[in-house]
Amino acid sequence: MKIVMENITKTYGSEKVLDHLNLQVEEGKFLSILGYSGAGKSTILKIISGLVGQDKGRVFIDGIDISNYPTENRNIGYIFQSPLLFPHMTVEENIAFGLQVKKWDSKRIRKRTTELIKLLQIEGLEKRLPPMISGGQQQRVAIARALAPEPRILLMDEPFSSLDSKLREEMGALIKEIQEKLNLTIIFVTHDRNESLALSHEIGILLDGNIAQIDTPKNIYYKPNSNKVAKFMGLCNFIPGRIQGNIFYSRLGEFKGVAEEDGKAKLFLRPEQIKICEGDNFKIMSYKITGREIIYRAKTGDSCLLVEDSAQEVLSVGQTIGLIFPNKNLHFIHKRSMI
Repeated sequence: MKIVMENITKTYGSEKVLDHLNLQVEEGKFLSILGYSGAGKSTILKIISGLVGQDKGRVFIDGIDISNYPTENRNIGYIFQSPLLFPHMTVEENIAFGLQVKKWDSKRIRKRTTELIKLLQIEGLEKRLPPMISGGQQQRVAIARALAPEPRILLMDEPFSSLDSKLREEMGALIKEIQEKLNLTIIFVTHDRNESLALSHEIGILLDGNIAQIDTPKNIYYKPNSNKVAKFMGLCNFIPGRIQGNIFYSRLGEFKGVAEEDGKAKLFLRPEQIKICEGDNFKIMSYKITGREIIYRAKTGDSCLLVEDSAQEVLSVGQTIGLIFPNKNLHFIHKRSMI
């Protein structure tokens, strides 16, 4: 099912959280929404599901305006940060609860519950109570319960944030597999950039009450449309200069073959796009080991750059190096987007 949010505004007290927000998610797509804490990510999900009403704007599902539909008539699955299972009910009773409310017959409920227990890989836990199973298993039960009424849309509000990194990865892979198998439309709220890059067809960056950019993970990361989006997605370099006649002129040299409009611009590069080589025009000022990678801060004149290297040998502070810049598929942020 296709989701469209049109000119959505939402205010809590004197704080405007969403400001004429527009969002479109195509059927069968997995969209992650990233934003700072308090940016309004969860509010988007609550408005789509009907848990919270918008002040202005409309919500459409497959072209039908559902803005005034009650939550129970929207047939949307919702998974919260905490599983919120009924502690006095068994796993299978939790999964079946919504179906009983909808007055499915018992045979159909048993069949659907069995399907979901297999799909979520929680066989053997059917008769256990939530306090008797792990946090990861509880979240699997919560997902099964949300999927029980056969929704075509699944909203997920930081569902794996309380899990350790290994479980997060496992659950992410599982939900991606389920999404593709059932052709679900998913909106996934997360604060984890790596999680969103790994799972999503598209990522939406929520800044200042609206979607600053929505694009593929690759484009969001390597082709941000503004300084704000670039910095939000991680470490980056901005090399100021001017484009004139398909050449970018900067303090660090000329970059030819630039198919961009003339004018002031910044060449945007992630640290891993710059390679270290032999040379003496840059000096290492500091470094940080982040795991398998090392992030160096290298300086020449008044220019400082962040460079990522995966070599096992750590270079010394004060050591001189050369740098190799990419010469194709360069991305520039123009003056109008430098905020």
